Parts: sequence; C-alpha cells; structure tokens
Amino acid sequence: MHARDRELLAALSKVNSTIGSVTVELLTLQPDDAAYAAGLRTLGRQLVHIGVALTRRAGELDGTELDLFALFTAPDIEPHDRTERSEP
Repeated sequence: MHARDRELLAALSKVNSTIGSVTVELLTLQPDDAAYAAGLRTLGRQLVHIGVALTRRAGELDGTELDLFALFTAPDIEPHDRTERSEP
C-alpha cells in the first residue's frame, strides 16, 4: 500500500469518526434552519470530498476516468464491487 493510500484512508477514518457526533449536533440544531443547513452543507462537502478522492484513486489504479456526473447519478454499488453482499 502506498503512503498516499494510507493518507487517503486516514482522511476517511477522520470523517467517519466525526459522523456520529456531527449527527447528534445536527439533531440539536434542527430548529435553527440556518445553522442546520450550514451543518448539513459542511458534512455533505466532507463526504463528497472524501468520496471523490476515493473514486479518483480507484480510477488511477484501474485506469478509469473520474466521471463526476456518473459518480452522482450511478447506483450505489458497482456490479463488480466486492463489498456488495447478497442475501442467502
């Protein structure tokens, strides 16, 4: 594994470790529309940023180009995705 991949996965871990606390904070902010919207926007940007970084790196490894339109409109699981689980 490349040092760059370790850094990418560390960034993912950082985002992942804050999702729970951010979710609780958003629940308390819900009555304040402006603060709630800002919190949603911040979390959404963090998730999009790490998602694009992961997808871009995957493309570097398998030679595919990053297609932002497809990234946002394609199904969640690619057919060859090994993380997909099927019901027995």
